[in-house]
Amino acid sequence: MKILLEDVYKKTVSFLNKENYEYIVIGGVAAGLLGEPRMTGDVDIDILLKKEEVPLFLNKAKRAGFKCNAATCRRKASATGTFQIQHGAFHIDFIIASIALEKEAFRRKQAVRLYNIKAFFPTPEDLILLKIIPGRPQDLLDAERIVARQRKHLDVRYLERWAQALSDEAEDARIVNRLQGLLAAKK
Repeated sequence: MKILLEDVYKKTVSFLNKENYEYIVIGGVAAGLLGEPRMTGDVDIDILLKKEEVPLFLNKAKRAGFKCNAATCRRKASATGTFQIQHGAFHIDFIIASIALEKEAFRRKQAVRLYNIKAFFPTPEDLILLKIIPGRPQDLLDAERIVARQRKHLDVRYLERWAQALSDEAEDARIVNRLQGLLAAKK
């Protein structure tokens, strides 16, 4: 039986819900839901998890049928705050929440039913900010599409306040500048 990305998404979300992990779906799945659908080859999850809890998480994931190299995951989680597990040919990328914006995104998360299963997603504003921070071309395109689709409903003051705070913290105006460019485009 061929495993589809939809199957990986449902298995991942079911596992996270069953184990009562606090998470938000980000990446291409969330960008497609809140912006414009696009192809993606993985599932990206932002998770509230302490780095020392990663080994227990991995044991639970293995029991649930996921595969991973536990030693590699522990090393990567410790060094970068990220790790990856697999299901079939697909991988699931986890980002351990570490910045104030992520914690705020968890507080504001919304439950959405996708593929007939409830999952937690960031608000459009939080996903826009999470996409602007790394600034990769695909992330910026996703943010642009979310702004275009959600423009009438966006809390612009929230976006501007966080973009300014993130830019101030990084001592780099690119985050606030990118947001201003997105908001000014195609008004």
